[in-house]
Amino acid sequence: MKHKLVLYLYLLLLTSVGTMLTMWIWPHHPLTRDQWIPLLCFTAFLVGVELFEIKTAMGGRWLPSSTIDVAVIATLGPIVAIAMEILGVAFGDGMIKRKHPLKLIYNAAAMSISVGTAGVVFHAIPWGRDLTSPLFLVPAIIAYAVFSAINMTLAAFVVALSEGRNLVQVWRSNYGWHFLSGLLPGLLSAFLIFSYKYAGLWSLLLFSLPLFIVWRSHKLFEEMKEAHINTVAALTTALEADEPYTHGHSYRVAKYATTLGRELGMSERELEILEYGGLLHDIGKIAITNDIVCKPARLTKEEFDILAAHPAIGGEIVSQMKFLREAADMVRHHHERPDGQGYPDGLTGEEISQGSHILNVCDAIDAMTSNRPYRAALSLDACMSELTRFRGTQFDIRVVDTLERMVNEGSFTIIPQTDGSALEIQRILREAAQPFTILPQRDAA
Repeated sequence: MKHKLVLYLYLLLLTSVGTMLTMWIWPHHPLTRDQWIPLLCFTAFLVGVELFEIKTAMGGRWLPSSTIDVAVIATLGPIVAIAMEILGVAFGDGMIKRKHPLKLIYNAAAMSISVGTAGVVFHAIPWGRDLTSPLFLVPAIIAYAVFSAINMTLAAFVVALSEGRNLVQVWRSNYGWHFLSGLLPGLLSAFLIFSYKYAGLWSLLLFSLPLFIVWRSHKLFEEMKEAHINTVAALTTALEADEPYTHGHSYRVAKYATTLGRELGMSERELEILEYGGLLHDIGKIAITNDIVCKPARLTKEEFDILAAHPAIGGEIVSQMKFLREAADMVRHHHERPDGQGYPDGLTGEEISQGSHILNVCDAIDAMTSNRPYRAALSLDACMSELTRFRGTQFDIRVVDTLERMVNEGSFTIIPQTDGSALEIQRILREAAQPFTILPQRDAA
């Protein structure tokens, strides 16, 4: 209830700021009669573009519509850009996507503030009107960066308030410094500005081509990242599929790790590498015989010493793969401990990367909350008791404290051991192996 009240007050504040900013800008850049047709055309184009949003591999979304905002700011002024965004929210988010009214109000207010401020900045820089000079790109790029920074910050506030998280952590994990990647959208905006100035509204059709190329390239890039992750996930699940007590282990560790990493403020790129590390952390077990890896009892000291070589082997394997190389450190050191009693290198404290600390904890979580031949799965509460007991010695203090807070808030849950994708891969492998099964010979009659 407290969070809802704060969110309502925040929404009221944004609406007030957006209204006052619009009223302050209006006298300097009023909406004229001859701008209504361009306004409606650009709004229709904006709504159409926003239907092609791209879901990123880490759960975010990407839209190329900000290039249109900057172009409208430069050619028609910030008031027209604000009006375009408000109409776009009403038609696109309201009538087409049917979003909740509170989301519509937030989007309209946030876009008014972002676009309005970016417009003021653009027109305050002297080179904004001289299309004959390459210096024109400076205000276009700066305006895009300002727009992105404000829009992302306002959204981060919503997430921080609704989830009770630290604003800096939300910003870093969800956005990082992505708002500075405005060079390409700034250049695209310049292309639309030039074509509109010299060719009019039909240039929107011409602009669709480079915008489509950028959209398609970004989509292919996201699909490639997702394919990489799915391929690695399928590989590790296949390696685990012959052992009912461990199938899906790497998948669960990866999911736990990214959940914790996001809460700890890791960037999107760091979370991507962390997910790879979680999926591949046990890849070195491929070099260990199954009588040790799948032994239905506790290992002897000699057997454990053999098994303890798997992080170093896994790190070496991963380091040979170019697109996975950054995950090699986590794979090698996911069994290192803050007190230096881990393996293979006996690292201590700050010598161990944050990703390795996270995988160490997540590996233990899944081991304790999964069934084993020698014991039943522990509850999450019992698991937390063990993690707290060895906090600072076997497990990193910050990671355990973050996990404990998430468990208390109900934002961390255990993934069921009978994971559907793991069972499906297990079924495929068993069916594929049947034709090669050697049947026992019968005695001659």
